[in-house]
Amino acid sequence: MAKAGAVARIITRNLLILFLALLVVGTIIAGGELRIERNDLGKVYKFYPKNDSSLLDTIGGYFSATWKFLRDPPEVRGESLETFVVKSFALLVLTEVFLLAVGLFLGLRAGYYRGWIDKVVSVLAPTLSAMPSWFIGVVFLFLFYWKLSLFPINFEGTINWAEVHGTLSTSTYLRALALPVLTLVFSSLWEYAFNVRNMIVNERNGDHVLYDVARGLPEGRIMRKLLRTALPAFLTFTTYNFLEILTGMMLIEVIFNIHGLGYLMAISFGLTRIGDGFGFAYAPEILFFATAVMMLFYFINAVVMEGLYLYLDPRSGGERQ
Repeated sequence: MAKAGAVARIITRNLLILFLALLVVGTIIAGGELRIERNDLGKVYKFYPKNDSSLLDTIGGYFSATWKFLRDPPEVRGESLETFVVKSFALLVLTEVFLLAVGLFLGLRAGYYRGWIDKVVSVLAPTLSAMPSWFIGVVFLFLFYWKLSLFPINFEGTINWAEVHGTLSTSTYLRALALPVLTLVFSSLWEYAFNVRNMIVNERNGDHVLYDVARGLPEGRIMRKLLRTALPAFLTFTTYNFLEILTGMMLIEVIFNIHGLGYLMAISFGLTRIGDGFGFAYAPEILFFATAVMMLFYFINAVVMEGLYLYLDPRSGGERQ
């Protein structure tokens, strides 16, 4: 019962954060829409236009449109709206899986054995944490495409070519996603590994570890116990760092031409030719939908990570019961 209550509080708290964040985002997006319409600064494109022009009615229309999009996805530039979500979700899942697995492995080895791995992690973590993911993406694009020709850089072009020639398969999607995933993983990997390394170093000199060493326990078993001890704090770090990954993903989708949520946000506003001049082309419902789905990804990640923390940390309330 205690664990169930703790999980319910986690879900309730994150739902509240999600709702409040959507209200803030909706207010900003609606403010832009009303300003464009009232000052004739461009053209607003809406799937479900409303006659009311108040701020609250406009925000309510965004929530209503998002619900309708989820139930019956329309087409945006010839693609179903749900395909944008699926592509971003696939990119995000692949990035998280490799990031957690490799980050934990490198951090555990660096913290327990030290040596050259520790030196590499300790140097690369502060160095690469100052570099944005888009910059690393450009470097990888030059290295792995132009110099080595190992991976494609145009996701949509690669998929379309395979469809036309009848060679489309799961491996095609994985190969097309390889360079974007590698970019996102590499840009965050060393910071993850460095945090795990610090946690392992702090725990390694604890009395319980020294006792296990004196008992002659195998190193593999000691490392597993260290990992279990450090994992809850690592999960907390992962929860808060998830927004950084989402932000990086938006830019990476644009660079590698992946028609996901980041690409959807990029095409939902911008300058366009209107008559003899230029104005803003603004699709507020699409912009709000893309933002809402990305926030939903964050909500799912937060609930899963905090739930795992509750299960793994012996100091948590659920574990004490």
